[in-house]
Amino acid sequence: MLSIRLDADALAAFDRVAVGRGGRSALVRQMIEQTLRESDHCPLIDRPEGAARNRVSVRFTDVEIAVIEVRAAQRSTDRAGWIKALVRRHLALKSRVDDGLLAELAPIRMQLLRIGRNLNQAMKAANTAMLETGDKRIAPELRRIADMRMEVSEQVTAVGDAMRGDVSYWTVAD
Repeated sequence: MLSIRLDADALAAFDRVAVGRGGRSALVRQMIEQTLRESDHCPLIDRPEGAARNRVSVRFTDVEIAVIEVRAAQRSTDRAGWIKALVRRHLALKSRVDDGLLAELAPIRMQLLRIGRNLNQAMKAANTAMLETGDKRIAPELRRIADMRMEVSEQVTAVGDAMRGDVSYWTVAD
């Protein structure tokens, strides 16, 4: 059993693709099988079980510690968490870089999704009213709602990208 969360628009778009390919389950199964075939040459990394058991000792100067503490605070974590996230990101073992950031962004993304749904409902209601009454004065308002929907959608995407890991934050020169 596999479960994922998608917003309503993404699910509707996926359903339109899946209709001609045997439905949702069949398409997801095909996508997984294709990914596994394409990753035959990639090294496999077992999911780590339980808590990390290995310890590494690192020494930093006072200035380096001060910078690490500031960076960690910016990411709502402690310095050990920030250093672990940095190392894990460079080892590509963890897709999310920061659980503190994730916890802060998740409610923001949910609110943006709710706003998007409310705008969709307002758009449908206005369209229905315009069709029933024939009143074309609503058309400029519909365009404004459509513009707002696009802006909210862009922000949902940006927050989602940040939740999956702000890769640019962790990128350093080799």
